[in-house]
Amino acid sequence: MKRSIFLFFAIVTLAGMLAICGCKKKETYIVTFNANGGTGTMQQQTFTEDEEQALSRNTFTYDGYTFTVWNTVQDGSGASYTDGQTITVPSDVTLYAQWTGNGLPTPSEPQPTTGELNGHDWVDLGVPSGTKWATCNIGSDTPEGNGGYFAWGETVTKENYDWSTYRWCNGSENTLTKYCASSAYGYNGFTDNLATLEATDDAATANWGAGWRMPTSEEVVELIHNCTHTWTSLNGVNGCLFTGVNGNSVFMPAAGGFSDNSCGNIGTDGYYWTSSLSSGENEYVYGLYFHSYAAAMGNFSRYLGHSVRPVCVQ
Repeated sequence: MKRSIFLFFAIVTLAGMLAICGCKKKETYIVTFNANGGTGTMQQQTFTEDEEQALSRNTFTYDGYTFTVWNTVQDGSGASYTDGQTITVPSDVTLYAQWTGNGLPTPSEPQPTTGELNGHDWVDLGVPSGTKWATCNIGSDTPEGNGGYFAWGETVTKENYDWSTYRWCNGSENTLTKYCASSAYGYNGFTDNLATLEATDDAATANWGAGWRMPTSEEVVELIHNCTHTWTSLNGVNGCLFTGVNGNSVFMPAAGGFSDNSCGNIGTDGYYWTSSLSSGENEYVYGLYFHSYAAAMGNFSRYLGHSVRPVCVQ
């Protein structure tokens, strides 16, 4: 009993002494090293509160790149430390390796999500293929502008859109003279098995220059599946806003489309060509179609006048 009382008073006395002198146990913090695109492993490093210590030397590697510094933020926008620098650590922290080399952007450097090509703006929507989408239709300088209307495979607008004026036929859907895989649709049995527009017949390339083109059907499917599509209006114009996983958006006006010499469904429907021939009957072409409650891929007769929203790869 006396021993227990003695220990109690000893502990109380020690605690009181520590309180009086202001002593306390120092914290320990963990530094974690992140390869940030590189390869290899590095052990975590333990630091003691308020005590200086040299950082472990980098052992990560990145083929074709050279390590430069550590940074507290992955994109390099935080505090930087040189390899082996002596520092104090106020809390647990992760340090990200920063790389340069071969004249290429560093893996940690944010890639631009907007830009321009031949004087026309593009937006990166974060789609898997990396395809960049133009902010305007061919023939417009604003996102909400309808722009021009083109028959598929033609590079200029016109007043009348039907088979009699279509460039790649002799007056009807079964007299095709280009982009035909079936002799039943070709003029005098003509076939060339071309399934994608050539650059000379691409309205985007012809009007905006090399680097721009009409999207393929696969790229439109990618747009539909990897972006949210919201029916909305921009400056009083109805259309569809496609927003990617990175938060960037492009607005496409519901510009309607031409058949014969009249344009219908303006403000209610959007029709946009792809560069891809339909896998079904040869007179049809794949195109993006949207209205107030859906966006989808459709098949359309190639003589119709539809909008063109170009793409590029940067």
